[in-house]
Amino acid sequence: MSVMFWVWLGVLVVTAVLELATMEVVSIWFTFASIIPFILAATNAVGWEWQVAIFVVLSAIMIIGLRSVTKRFLLKNANLRTNTDAYIGNKYRMLSRTDFETVGSVKINDVVWSALGEKQQTIEAGEVVEVVKVEGNKLIVKKFEEKSDEKETLQQKGAKKKSQSKKEEK
Repeated sequence: MSVMFWVWLGVLVVTAVLELATMEVVSIWFTFASIIPFILAATNAVGWEWQVAIFVVLSAIMIIGLRSVTKRFLLKNANLRTNTDAYIGNKYRMLSRTDFETVGSVKINDVVWSALGEKQQTIEAGEVVEVVKVEGNKLIVKKFEEKSDEKETLQQKGAKKKSQSKKEEK
């Protein structure tokens, strides 16, 4: 075995271990690019100059060509909202009144949250609110106001359900 065999084996192992340790797609390109020179060194097919040139070219091709594809694949759920961030933008019904002096409450998944009106807005119990943000253990909410076309759509859906239930009764 030539010295380059051990060099490429070292590059392969070190870059693979580095990649496994970081899981950040840092050195995977060099791991794959070192496979061909490793095989060439094992067979003594070409000199070390060609092995290095092949390694550099393959590394460049993989970084340029596959990085965007890999990032897209790995980051496809990067914007996934979790925990309390998932509540922002959702609509809930107020359990108790909130105003500039009183903290109200909202029930989400069997958990009662403290809720404050945005800009110290007064919101009565039973009103539908939209979560604007989460500050500590309090939800900052605002009154949910349906747009006129949304109201019509909801009314149409309600009318369809009533007519369907009447038809089923007959």
